[in-house]
Amino acid sequence: MSDVLKDGDYQIPVTLKGGSGRAGISSPADVHVKDHKTTAEIIWSSPNYDYMKVYGKKYIKTNKSGNSTFEIPIDDISKPVDVIGDTTAMSKPYEIEYTITFNTAKAERVGGSVSNVKYVAIPVMIACFVVGIVIGIKASRKIKKAKSND
Repeated sequence: MSDVLKDGDYQIPVTLKGGSGRAGISSPADVHVKDHKTTAEIIWSSPNYDYMKVYGKKYIKTNKSGNSTFEIPIDDISKPVDVIGDTTAMSKPYEIEYTITFNTAKAERVGGSVSNVKYVAIPVMIACFVVGIVIGIKASRKIKKAKSND
C-alpha cells in the first residue's frame, strides 16, 4: 500500500545492502502506483538472478536476456524491503538476502496519465479550431474584397 505516493509512475533512487557487495541494482528504479498498490522494477547488475522472494512470495524474472529484471510489489515504500535473490552465478544456485531502500524524498514523477492529457489536449485542439476559423474568415473576406474590386 502506498500512502506516500499518489497514483502514477516514478523514478526513485534505490540502495541495496547485503550479499557479498558485488551485486547491485539499477538506480533510480521505475516505480508504479495504481489504486494504492505499488510495484517496482528491479534490474540487477547481473543476468544470473533467476528469481526473487519478496514478502515470502517468489517472483520470476521478466526478461529472457540481459541483466535480470523483476517486477515486485512494495507494501510500504517508505520502509526498507527485505528480499531474497537467487543467483545461479556460482557452481550451484544460492539464495542471498538483501535489503532494498527507496529514497522517496527524491522521487521524480515521470510521464503523465491519460486522464491528465485531456486537460491539455482538449483546450489545444479547441484553440487550433478557433484559429483555423478566424484564418478562414479573414481569407474569405480578402477573396470577396478582391472580387468586388475587379
